[in-house]
Amino acid sequence: MATKHFFPEPEGLVKQALLGTVASHADLGLLYSDTVIYHRSHPRNQVSVICGGGSGHEPAHAGYVGAGMLAAAICGDVFASPSAKQVQKGCMAVPSDQGYILIVTNYTGDMLHFGLACEKLKAEGHKVGVVKAADDVSVGRKNGGMVGRRGLAGTIILNKLLGSMSATGASYEEVLALGTAAGSSLVTISAGLDHCHVPGRPAAYGELDGTTVEIGMGIHNEPGVRRLSPIPPIDSLIDELLRYMIDPTDSDRAYVPFDPADEVVLLVNNLGGMSTLEMRAVTQVAVAQLKKNYSITPSRVVAGTFMTSLNAPAFSLTLFNSSYASKQCGVPVLEILEYFDAETDALNWPKTHAYNDATTSIEIKPASEDSISYTTDILVDPDTLDRKLRKAAENVIASEPKLTEWDTEMGDGDCGTTIEAGVLALLQAMDEEGLARSGSVLKVVDAIVGITEDRMGGTLGAVFGIFFAALFNSLVAASSAAPKGTPVEKIIATATVEALASLRVHTPAKEGDRTVMDVMIPFVDAFKDGDIVEAAKVAKAAAEGTMKLRPKLGRATYVGGLQNRELLPPDPGAWGVHEIIQGLAE
Repeated sequence: MATKHFFPEPEGLVKQALLGTVASHADLGLLYSDTVIYHRSHPRNQVSVICGGGSGHEPAHAGYVGAGMLAAAICGDVFASPSAKQVQKGCMAVPSDQGYILIVTNYTGDMLHFGLACEKLKAEGHKVGVVKAADDVSVGRKNGGMVGRRGLAGTIILNKLLGSMSATGASYEEVLALGTAAGSSLVTISAGLDHCHVPGRPAAYGELDGTTVEIGMGIHNEPGVRRLSPIPPIDSLIDELLRYMIDPTDSDRAYVPFDPADEVVLLVNNLGGMSTLEMRAVTQVAVAQLKKNYSITPSRVVAGTFMTSLNAPAFSLTLFNSSYASKQCGVPVLEILEYFDAETDALNWPKTHAYNDATTSIEIKPASEDSISYTTDILVDPDTLDRKLRKAAENVIASEPKLTEWDTEMGDGDCGTTIEAGVLALLQAMDEEGLARSGSVLKVVDAIVGITEDRMGGTLGAVFGIFFAALFNSLVAASSAAPKGTPVEKIIATATVEALASLRVHTPAKEGDRTVMDVMIPFVDAFKDGDIVEAAKVAKAAAEGTMKLRPKLGRATYVGGLQNRELLPPDPGAWGVHEIIQGLAE
């Protein structure tokens, strides 16, 4: 593992890299403070195709912004998803009358933050769709469970296809249909001699010795599925990789069917630390093995550095079955390949461009960044609203120490402080701005959406953000549709059911997984008739019930020794929601 760097610390590295990217392409702009690269000349009458994620995977995704590819790329810190607000600003930098399609790699943070941005953009009246990039076959169906496959280098093929199709003037619906079909027609797997090293951090756990290769390692130093020692000959290694990708008898991994007559694209990707000499040789072996063992002659072969894991000495193979995609979406195979072949001036599908002085970039501020207008409202007694909100906040503040203790034992220790930060911001808005003084439920919910983005980080902040953004939309719709005289409690209950349904689009979590959803789902179900007191009893029982559950999602799934314990601490996120509900019910 190479642990020496010219930039030994990560602070400021991402922004410097983006400045360097803009300096290489005269038609790129940079929202410096939000780390967004965008195409200055993106036509408003075309669908805006946008991708993004944590940095450290360059040239993904900033290197694919340009005419005929991405309209914008949203860049988080190294191996950290960007926020929903960054995604929103990226979308507003490339306004579209047709709509926005977000290509999102299937990692929890990316799915949640892009999901929240999706909901907020919808609330502003935009047409927004999500195409999930999930092409990894090393994580089979059994181990992948509800989370599913990780997003790897196949994401770049989605960037190319959808960006090219958008450039032809295709409709939002047509681009989304191709994206959905192409996303389910991709398979990828990697092999590495070692993991990458992140500047400023200790060496990764489980680095490999000089005689070992690992199959299926992730792009964030996640462990693979198998280690081989000694390192086998390259043709044997690639043969094993192709079996993971193509073997129709492997029921755990046969995600995409392949036939010798299919039009198949092969993408060979350098994960950052491979020499070009070896990469070209790997490409030849992969092509030869496809022909020899599967009678597949690729229609297209592309090799290079597309999506990296910093400096990992590793490569990945991706197969895209355009024939299978065509059958799903109805776009002719030759047309799909034309999109793949179409010219683009994106840097890393790559071409040479004149120098561009990045200091001339103009940052764009979205017109509706901080507020959403609405013409209807839901009003309740201001004193009651104020009292209930304060009681909910007091409950959270009092329980923060135990929430932090439980989350330190089971996760990363930030749950208590995350929820506390949110309610402290709510109390501040109530004290300084009189948030509850008007009795407006919509005003309070709208403020909470902003608080979840500005004050609450992590997965829990994204979950709350999506729920409350969707709740706002549903409240506006429910209040307009409800017959005159409908009790406020009933309107809120109806909107809560719809908001939960929207949240579940963006997370696989369900009851029994030991997450915040173990309280939210039964509470919403019990509250559907508007009786919050009885629903609060259900929420309390559900929160206590998490002590008997084993984690199936999140960091707690990696904590050892859990199977030997009869009772665990309550899930801190679920308990925090229970405390909020009790306050609202009292």
